[in-house]
Amino acid sequence: MKALILSVLNEFGLWCRPYQYQIALAIIATLLVIFGNDINASIKKLLSKQHLIVRLCAFIFICAVGYGLLTVWLTSLLAAQLANIPTVYLAPAIVVIFGALALYAQKQRHI
Repeated sequence: MKALILSVLNEFGLWCRPYQYQIALAIIATLLVIFGNDINASIKKLLSKQHLIVRLCAFIFICAVGYGLLTVWLTSLLAAQLANIPTVYLAPAIVVIFGALALYAQKQRHI
């Protein structure tokens, strides 16, 4: 029975392995969706007394460059970390990560 479970987990891990980068991107995107409002609120508070042009430039820079670079950099970093997980544990790790994100989002009333 244990061999069957390990075999199934290994098969799911092998199926997930070619999609590591896309899975990492989905995790990072989920994190940015969950924490994006908090990040934007902090930046808004920081820039609230600035001139309109400064606020607009900061918003454009943060959204276009900041979130874009953060997404690309963190996705590569997370994909490299997913590559270090043994194949038999890859699919359960992905399920646990998304489950934890879903529970956190539920707790924060994002869902």
